[in-house]
This record gives sequence, C-alpha cells and structure tokens, in this order.
Amino acid sequence: MSDLPAPILASIPNFRDIGGYTGADGRKVKKGMVYRSQLIQKLTDADLATLKKIDIRYICDLRGTPERERAPNAWVEAPMPLLRHLDIGMDVRAGSDVLLGMLTADPTVNGVRKMMMFTYSMLPRSFEGKLGPVLDDMLTGRDFPMLIHCTAGKDRTGFMTAVILLTLGVSLDQVQYDYALTEHYSDMDRMMAAAGAYLKDIVGDKVEADHEMLRLLCGTSPDYLNAALAVVQEEYGSLEGYLTQTAGFDAAKRERLRGLLLE
Repeated sequence: MSDLPAPILASIPNFRDIGGYTGADGRKVKKGMVYRSQLIQKLTDADLATLKKIDIRYICDLRGTPERERAPNAWVEAPMPLLRHLDIGMDVRAGSDVLLGMLTADPTVNGVRKMMMFTYSMLPRSFEGKLGPVLDDMLTGRDFPMLIHCTAGKDRTGFMTAVILLTLGVSLDQVQYDYALTEHYSDMDRMMAAAGAYLKDIVGDKVEADHEMLRLLCGTSPDYLNAALAVVQEEYGSLEGYLTQTAGFDAAKRERLRGLLLE
C-alpha cells in the first residue's frame, strides 16, 4: 500500500473515492461519484476549497442521533446537499448499551474482539429497512457525487461501502482491500486516543483500555467484515437475497445501478 495516492483531504485523510475498482463485465467503478469518509470537521481552508470543488450533492450519515448532536455536519454550505440520516446505532461510538455492556463485562483484548465480531454480525440487520431509500435515491442519477460517512468511517461505512461495491460486481478481495485502506489513511494513533478517551468518558474506570485493545477496536481485521458478510449469506442466502428482502432492491434495480456507476 506504499504506492497509494496522497489523501484527497489532508485534514480528513480517510475521505476517499470508492471508484476505480473492477466491477461486473470488467468495467471500472466510476470515479467522482461515491465517496466514503470519517466525520468531517476541523477542515483546513485548502481542504474546504477542495470539498467545494467536489460539490457533494448527497450525504448519507450513518451516525446515531447522539453522535450527530455532538458533531453536526457543519461544513456543508448552500446549496445544501440532500441529507439522509440512517441512524445505525450498532456501534460502540454510537453509545450502544449492548456493545458497551459487552466491553465492561470483559474488558480485555478477547472481550474487544468478541464485541467487534458481534458488532459486524449485527450490521446487516441494523441496515434493514434503511438501505433501500438510499439505493433508490442513487438510481435517480441526480444526486452525485454522494458521501457515505459515520464517525470513524470504518465499521458502518465499511459495511455499506462493501454492499455497494459487491452489488457492482467488485470482487471480495478488492472490497477487503478498500476496507483495509482505513488503517492506511487514518491517523491510527489519533483514532485510538479518541476511542480511549470516549470509553473513559462513557464507562469510566470499568474499562482500562490498553494499546492492543484500542488497536483491535480501531482496526480493520478482514474477520470483521467477513462476519457481516457471513450473516448476509446465512440468513438471506446471498447478497442479492439480502438486498431484495431488506431493501426491495431487485435484479432490475441492481442492473440499473451498474449502468449508472460502472464505466
């Protein structure tokens, strides 16, 4: 990964274009259409100017209400992009009582790994009934470029991005590669410090997070994403079955999406 291009935004290094991968029939995913990111705040003037040039027209914010209230999308300016809040609360950063409870019950490296695997196993269900409207919005072709983001731009954003890329016919190897790029582009030390401070603020002295625990919490193990995709396969039969059953996104719609987003 040493030959990767420089970040699009220096102050938000995990803001990136998901275009360029090879999809169905050997066609490339178009660049400049869909971006993924961590929370966007504290931009430099240069980065703000870059964002204005990109001209995001649609924001899919996956954060829960408490997260959005703590850190609203204050960087957007008129004309305002279309904003959809999906409120995916299955994330420790969203204050999920279930996940925080798992962490306080077993505040060890093993406990963090179990919590992360459980988080990803629950993500497909968390998106049920919420993904369809966004995918249908994409089919209008009117609101690109679009941005998908959560707080860290890793777990919820990683799952939704994976679903989109797989729907476009991108191979799982490439999807896992894109997922892993978060560790390359993010300031991991800063992310881990923020995660440690958040846990201390939420659960106090019940959890004393060490470096290895925080690394697991903030990392992109392929096992995590595979846990989510395994649930898709086991409970819905396939990604196509998942999209049809939970989002009303049938084969005809999938082909239309490929027509829009593949070269």
